[in-house]
Amino acid sequence: MFAPLEDIQIKSIYGGDLPKRMAHCTPDMLNAVRLAAADVKAAAGELILSDMYRSYDMQLQAHLDYVTGKKSAYSPPPGGSMHEAGRAFDLDLSALKMKLSDFWKIATRHGLQPIIDTPSAGANEAWHFDCRGSHGRVYDYYAAGKGDNFAKPYTAMAASAIVSTGVKVDALGDDPVPGLIQSGLIRLGQTIGDLDGRMGPKTRAAIQALQLDPNASNADIAAAIEKRLQSAFPDDYFVSAVHALAIGAAPPAFSILAAERRPYRPGAANAAVLGKIINMLPDADVIDQAFDLQPAFLGILPDKSLYLDSELQLDTDGWPEGRGKGDKYWQPTTSLKYADNTTSLNANKVPYLVLPLPTSWANDRGIHLGDYAAVIYRGKVTYAVFGDEGPENLIGEGSIQLLRALGQERLKPNGRIENSGAGPGIITIVFPGSGQPAHRKSEDTLLAAIQSEGEKLFTAMVS
Repeated sequence: MFAPLEDIQIKSIYGGDLPKRMAHCTPDMLNAVRLAAADVKAAAGELILSDMYRSYDMQLQAHLDYVTGKKSAYSPPPGGSMHEAGRAFDLDLSALKMKLSDFWKIATRHGLQPIIDTPSAGANEAWHFDCRGSHGRVYDYYAAGKGDNFAKPYTAMAASAIVSTGVKVDALGDDPVPGLIQSGLIRLGQTIGDLDGRMGPKTRAAIQALQLDPNASNADIAAAIEKRLQSAFPDDYFVSAVHALAIGAAPPAFSILAAERRPYRPGAANAAVLGKIINMLPDADVIDQAFDLQPAFLGILPDKSLYLDSELQLDTDGWPEGRGKGDKYWQPTTSLKYADNTTSLNANKVPYLVLPLPTSWANDRGIHLGDYAAVIYRGKVTYAVFGDEGPENLIGEGSIQLLRALGQERLKPNGRIENSGAGPGIITIVFPGSGQPAHRKSEDTLLAAIQSEGEKLFTAMVS
């Protein structure tokens, strides 16, 4: 039911390997440390740790040492540190043999995040790095003001990460299971109010929104949510190819196992409307590419359509009123223009989807700006146009109007945006070569074509 902790063997400041009581971490941290250590070694340095995992009692002692002045570095009380989830380490900065700013680049490349804002080696906690994994979504949730019972988004994230390993967090009660359920719901895109360890009406409603029985036992609900999380965030749960890691005094030794590919299955509500597309999935050409928010499935179907099962993050580009309305990445233009080659698509009026740059990513697969798509969420089918290009590390973005068409309104009554996505479990099927310049004479002609062409192409696929 709970997320696993792996053993890790790595050199420490104590004259040998990191003591066993500290040498535990999550699968994604294990992979990140392995890769970061290799990069540091290639630059003639060493990744040497002073701390990693802390039990409840170890965290309490570290906090008391800080309170009594035995140690100067701040340690929060139990329930507030990513160390307690095996998602943080402290390192020996001098052993890196490089500027801290250079190590930051290595860390970022492998999903490790510093706890301070600028790379100053003299700063307190300059040695501390986190591997947030899917719990970064809890940080974003609190940063967006959706919960307010923790003093800082970081503390909420730490509580989420800790309780997911089966360890109690005092603020969430003695039983970690309700907190695990709430943490999972937030990470799966649901809004439940506070992460507080209470199975209240908002939590029950979010469980039902995932088409789970809100009246089942907490253990059964937690198990079902954990399966969803494993599918959505496999790196949090499974060690990719590397089964054991040794970075001690001896040369690194790796035991390599082939990562098992788990069969993909769309959710029941979506599967009910996919028709014959279900039969195409086993023969799809899977696109094996890493993204910041990894899709559950990405591939090319036998008919050359692109099939994506992912979250759908918000894109407000092209919305004339978008400046300063809550999306700091807003831009006034979209990649696709109307026939005048000047006017962009209005994200608040046109349901468009975003595919990653470079342009060749889509073009090499026969897809071009202006092509149409079917988008499915919880069994509801709507249609969209490929209207914007985004960062190469992101896939699964859509306009305000696309989220609205899926029942996910993001424009508040005060005119500001709730800058959050939807999903996971949103299926996007892009029809290559389907767009026509003649359809883009105006917003009205494009909207009509999105509906008519999208519906025609999707109906032909499923029937």
